[in-house]
Amino acid sequence: MSNPTQLKTEPEHQYQAGSSGSGAQPRVLAPIIVSALLSSAWIYLAFFKPLPRVEGLLFTSLAALWCGGLFTAVTASARYWSPQPASLGPLRTDLARCSFASVVFLIFIPEYVARVPPTALRSSLLLASVAILWITLCICNIQRARGERLQAKTAHAFGLTAIAVLFTAVTALAIRKYWAFSYVGQDLAYFGQLMHTTLHGHLFWGNLLQDLLYSRPVTTDFAGHNSPIMFLLLPFYAVAPSPVTLIVVRNIVLFSCALPVFLIARSRMSTTTAYLWVFAFLLTPAILYQSVFDFYPLTLVALPLLFAIYFFLEDRFMAFTIAIALTLLVREDLVFVVFGLGLLAIVRRRLIKWALLPIVAATLWAILSFLVVLPKGLHGASFVTDTCFAHLGKSPSSMLHNILHDPRGTVLIHANIVYLKTLLSPTAIIESVVNPISSLSLPYLGINLLAGGGRCITTVIYAQYSVIPATLLFVSALLTVISRQRSSRVATAARLGTRSDNAAPLLLIALSFCSLVFVTGAQQVDDLREHPWNPEARKVLALIPANASVAAPRYMLPHLANRDCLYQTHRLLEYHTAHYEYLIVDRDWEHINAAEQYAAEYKAVISDASTNPALQTIYSSPQFLVYKDPSMHGLSCWPDAGIHRGQP
Repeated sequence: MSNPTQLKTEPEHQYQAGSSGSGAQPRVLAPIIVSALLSSAWIYLAFFKPLPRVEGLLFTSLAALWCGGLFTAVTASARYWSPQPASLGPLRTDLARCSFASVVFLIFIPEYVARVPPTALRSSLLLASVAILWITLCICNIQRARGERLQAKTAHAFGLTAIAVLFTAVTALAIRKYWAFSYVGQDLAYFGQLMHTTLHGHLFWGNLLQDLLYSRPVTTDFAGHNSPIMFLLLPFYAVAPSPVTLIVVRNIVLFSCALPVFLIARSRMSTTTAYLWVFAFLLTPAILYQSVFDFYPLTLVALPLLFAIYFFLEDRFMAFTIAIALTLLVREDLVFVVFGLGLLAIVRRRLIKWALLPIVAATLWAILSFLVVLPKGLHGASFVTDTCFAHLGKSPSSMLHNILHDPRGTVLIHANIVYLKTLLSPTAIIESVVNPISSLSLPYLGINLLAGGGRCITTVIYAQYSVIPATLLFVSALLTVISRQRSSRVATAARLGTRSDNAAPLLLIALSFCSLVFVTGAQQVDDLREHPWNPEARKVLALIPANASVAAPRYMLPHLANRDCLYQTHRLLEYHTAHYEYLIVDRDWEHINAAEQYAAEYKAVISDASTNPALQTIYSSPQFLVYKDPSMHGLSCWPDAGIHRGQP
């Protein structure tokens, strides 16, 4: 259990740690000079580099002088804020070191030496973010010196309100994206179809992908992943049978992660600081973007995983056991992190039960998943994720050979490097010292990087594959700060040399926001807009009867998910068995938002439909075509059913 003496109020916690050396003459010049030079160097790269060299250097020099003067003026203002002479020196030092907020510029220098530099808008947002961070750090250190703090009750009110506002905003955006037909579609529709078919008698059956991505049709999602956590989603879907339900439940689970993060931080920090750590987590790009991405059960792992780590730290074995069980139920590959927690218990010399439980549980779950559940679900078909690593070679030996002999062409490709940079940026400064928790992310980083050059989206920061490493890296950063003595170099660096505990989470929030600036673009904004063709798309959807089999553009699929037989039009020719009564065609290929390799197949589908005598045109416009095949009415697409009338 936590030591009650660790739960100190903010002034006690901070003043005891920060009073040393307060009578010494502070050294304020070095941080101001370093920060002014760093800021001016970034300003040159961001704004003045295109200018002639002489003019660029002149403006950069003026920027350095202006930054240095501003930092100096704020540092000198300490005399007006210091409540007593004894605190003047330390406050002056803290205000000078607040200028180290400019270290954020350093993290994003790689973006400015790339072939295509960031836009002026992104640079302006980055500059504004650093300025706000600097001002906020100054305010926090002034308040600390004056003994001002938020009472716990007020901090709770502000923190919970802010979390609720953020949850409402991102969930509204996610739903808006749904109604704007902006989800890629097939995955969100697939999990909606799994819920529908399970509630109607077939255990997680979804022909949308199970008839397409395997060497032959399979009849359950357990062919791809051992994910029993989906059973917990069924009651919600039964009450509100729509993919929107999955989006909302997913976001509730994601934002519930605020509780374990708060509890971990609150064990050593004040209430206010703990809430800042919560927002640092929720604003991490790989976490925040999950709330507006397609639904995947893997996203749900963040909550039980965080609780497992919290209970591990608090020595609460029974609660830890439950959290471990829920973590494993999310997916079969969670065995790596659970097994790692067992090894961590050995390293920390915990009681044998702390090591034995996760190691045995992970081993048994791996045996059950890989030797029983998945083979039974596959029934001899090829595993769906084989395609993720096909680019590495045809066999494990050839894969290893290709990786060792051509790492730049297999693993260290440009997309993988960009992915690592984006993933690590929010915690890069604190992750400079390896924490045992961060090492648990290595198997998942390895898998993501190995598959990154293939057809899977494992190195897309928005994708579900980033949730596990992002969560572990964040917890590692948090524990690195709160588990060490305040006098340690790591803790001091995390606070940018100041004595305010708020500095570390504020720094991570700034790094996360700046990372969001660089991964958010016109496409994400466009996803939320109503397009001219959207009203007609809704009109077309209204033509399709409930439960009728249909092939449709993939952006429409989530709106058609609650049926047994559902197909993607742009890959229609690849299905093993395509029994569709209705066929919806969007004449504009750009709306499909698929790889160009499928364009020829889509044209073939359109061409075949126009000459197929069995298809009757029931709707035609410059944008859409809708066909109906009466002979397919009532036909089953269940793999073992054959062609017969009636439902499977």
